[in-house]
Amino acid sequence: MDKRVVATGVRDLLPLDVVQKRWIEHNLQTAFQQWGYQCVITPMLESMEILSAGGMVRPESVIQIRSGDYKSLGLRPEMTASIARAYSPRLDVENLPQRLYYLGSVFRNVPGQKESYQGGVELLGAEGLAADGEILLLLRDCLQRLELTEYDIILGDVGFTSTLLQSFSYKFREPIRNCLVHLDRVSLEQLDIPSGVKAQALELLDLRGKPSQVLSKCRSLPWIANQGEKLDYLKSLVELCKDDRIVLDLSLIQDFDYYTGIVFEVVSGKEIISQGGRYDQLLGIYHPQGKTYPSVGFSWNIEALHKSLDRLNLLPQRTPSADWLVVPLSEAVLDCAFSHADRLRKDTVPQRVEVYIAPPTEEEVLAYARSEGIPHIAWVELGGTINEQTL
Repeated sequence: MDKRVVATGVRDLLPLDVVQKRWIEHNLQTAFQQWGYQCVITPMLESMEILSAGGMVRPESVIQIRSGDYKSLGLRPEMTASIARAYSPRLDVENLPQRLYYLGSVFRNVPGQKESYQGGVELLGAEGLAADGEILLLLRDCLQRLELTEYDIILGDVGFTSTLLQSFSYKFREPIRNCLVHLDRVSLEQLDIPSGVKAQALELLDLRGKPSQVLSKCRSLPWIANQGEKLDYLKSLVELCKDDRIVLDLSLIQDFDYYTGIVFEVVSGKEIISQGGRYDQLLGIYHPQGKTYPSVGFSWNIEALHKSLDRLNLLPQRTPSADWLVVPLSEAVLDCAFSHADRLRKDTVPQRVEVYIAPPTEEEVLAYARSEGIPHIAWVELGGTINEQTL
């Protein structure tokens, strides 16, 4: 067996990958903190009871692990359930709302890459236009910090969509819902259902586009127009966000079933780089007395975000260079060279310093410094004399 082969579904990050990933994290974390969000860390490993979120997360999507005491454990497929578990009993005594953010790995039992990295926020114990608006405006702030302008925010409302689905007979509801989840117009057109039902289902699938046009169309359809309060809410939310990249999609349904209100995705090119929504019942699953708190949040898919930023040349293109290259001209001055490097690192303005540890020739040292973008060289000669050179 080739021991050099990494496990299926995971990947290594080399230095430039790490620099770019940390750059993304720094920008996201700065936005989160400036909006008043505090960092939390939850375990990668949880019980299947926790991870399944009361049946709202499919067990087959979880990479399961059998523990020594025969309890079913799994690697978290997302972060929201773990944060809900950690915070639901605390909210009885904490000030509300709680603003939390996270950065960490998640794992899903899917073909292809099984480990991915997420960053995101949860706004616990808050509801209404102000809370939903804050989440979408924070999402936009993150995009602006990353200087990403090629994107669309796909906005829906799963509560509204579920209400519309209730107008269909029970036996038609699930196949229609499956077609909506996958935006599968062809399968919807081929469903063996009455023509009137199919026409309404297709109308629902087509409720996607500029918010003003979609809302206007909704008000013109008799079977939807009676949802005026929800339509007014979506109109107010879109107006609050003031982002012409918002696409209203009233057929949008997310993978996880715990969402109860607004849901959204950010799409850049072919990548879904962020997704989230409102989940007003999830915390009640973990509360000792079943008490729930309205909450909303979103996550960034860091790998997908990395691909989009890289495609648009928005990422750092090299690892940071040292400020100084300290070159001992013989082994006799190694101690002097390392001492001088240490002084530079502890200077009033700390410097990044490398010591040249190969036997030096002037040509090789200069070539190395130029190739690495190192602007200053300190030549350490016999007797400890130091000659500085700026390239």
